[in-house]
Amino acid sequence: MLTKHDFVRRYKLGEFGNAAPTWNSLKEWQDNHDNAWLYHIRNRVAGGSTFYSLAHQQVPIIWKTCGVDPANLYISAMAPHQHNLIQGEVQQSERHLDLLWTDVPNLPMRDALAARVMQSSGIMAVLLLRKHLCSRSYEWLQYLLEAYPLHVIEFSSFSVNWGTVPKHNTVIWEVRSY
Repeated sequence: MLTKHDFVRRYKLGEFGNAAPTWNSLKEWQDNHDNAWLYHIRNRVAGGSTFYSLAHQQVPIIWKTCGVDPANLYISAMAPHQHNLIQGEVQQSERHLDLLWTDVPNLPMRDALAARVMQSSGIMAVLLLRKHLCSRSYEWLQYLLEAYPLHVIEFSSFSVNWGTVPKHNTVIWEVRSY
């Protein structure tokens, strides 16, 4: 993955497995959203502004007033962070698995990592992932590590199944090499 724009296009097509329900535009979201959910306005620009925990009434207002080009925005359902187990970034290095992670409850990954970040590598990283990811999610993560060598894979794992693929407790937020 060389650009965030390329990643977002492929993410929406489901290439990276379990994900948050996602809409590419405000119009697409308006035509297909569920009023009961909270939402996250995400940015197609790496490191760009993101807006968490928006009620459905807030989404169009923030979309139109946030000062970001709408072509760079997309919308996802807000993950059930009240059920956080582990979140972070994992990468297969040349020698072993490297894991940057957090177990801070109730926060999205970016905020949770800012609050407390830990590092594990090798067998300790594997043990943490096996402990918190259901077997299907762990197998999918292994596939992504092999299919996208030296890429960073951002993920969140929950104590409940959630996302676009049934019976998975882990969503993939990003696969990047940019």
